[in-house]
Amino acid sequence: MTFTDRLTTVTQDEILPQAMDAVLGGNFITFRFVSNAKRWNGESMKRPIMIAKNDLGGSFAGLDTHSTATVDTRRMLEYDVRGYEIPVAIPGMEKAVNRTPAQVINLVRIEVETAQNSMMDDIGDLLYGDGTGNASKNFLGLDALIDDGSSVLTFGGLTRTDYDPYLDSTRTASGGTLTLAKMATLVSTVSTSGSSRRRPSIFVSDETVWDLYETLLSPTVRANYNAFGLPMISRTSKAPMRASELKGAAGYVSLSYRGIPWVPDEKSTAQTLWAINENFISWYGLKDPDLKQISMGGGTLDSPYAEAPSKNIGFQWTGFMRPINQYGEVAHLYLLGNLLNWNARPHGRLTGITGA
Repeated sequence: MTFTDRLTTVTQDEILPQAMDAVLGGNFITFRFVSNAKRWNGESMKRPIMIAKNDLGGSFAGLDTHSTATVDTRRMLEYDVRGYEIPVAIPGMEKAVNRTPAQVINLVRIEVETAQNSMMDDIGDLLYGDGTGNASKNFLGLDALIDDGSSVLTFGGLTRTDYDPYLDSTRTASGGTLTLAKMATLVSTVSTSGSSRRRPSIFVSDETVWDLYETLLSPTVRANYNAFGLPMISRTSKAPMRASELKGAAGYVSLSYRGIPWVPDEKSTAQTLWAINENFISWYGLKDPDLKQISMGGGTLDSPYAEAPSKNIGFQWTGFMRPINQYGEVAHLYLLGNLLNWNARPHGRLTGITGA
């Protein structure tokens, strides 16, 4: 209804003291990696990898002569540190006007939260990429770290074809359909029998693929929901649990296959199921001692990122600085580090999924 001046000239509007985010979506992988971050150390991160076995052993009898040769069995994986930046600019006059008694929402606070959330959203895209964007300044993502060499030729600074198949992950075309048999083959291929560390710890896909998997399990899913409630995992949990068991932690809806949780992520590559082993792939964050650590989340902006990790390694900012020739303040938010994978083989992906 449109009111006339008779009412609008004597009645005040109300602005609710929290802004609503209508742009950003879910970003599970970024939350997951950042929440389990490790600390960056040195000019690059290096780790030796075994690329051949010692094949000089053999049976013998009596005084047979033994080999005294050596075998070159190792190479060095190496990753560089990378960075991401986003600015926050506050005009001085706008800040002054906002600080009057008419303030409803703190301008500075909501601008910082908006920049933080936008930054997290951008990073979510990068962590599924191949790291080659912007002259290879982008963070490495799953597309680079979980590949069989058909798309990305290098792994940890080494050429995959030079050490085939030891630097390759499994990448299998689904042929269009998702089936339990294809998932079983993927899990078996990337797992080592008898080793709990060398099997996927989590499946991730977009919601379309996640819905396709749910159709394969519809009777089981309904029974599970009725008996136990909605299965979920937290940012750090390794297996599905009931919502009541999360005890205040942010929960992410999950299904499971062979006891491995499967979580939908809106950022995930379309038509792809990722089988990720988190024992070998981690975010390594670099802390600058001259910058201030950021407390993510907040309550000024109602956004999916309001539940972001409150403390993490690598997210930091300069604080506000005043330009010498402008009436205002500028700050820069940074994320320093990189996503590293020390073992390609216990990971895989199923591609081209369009139906079930």
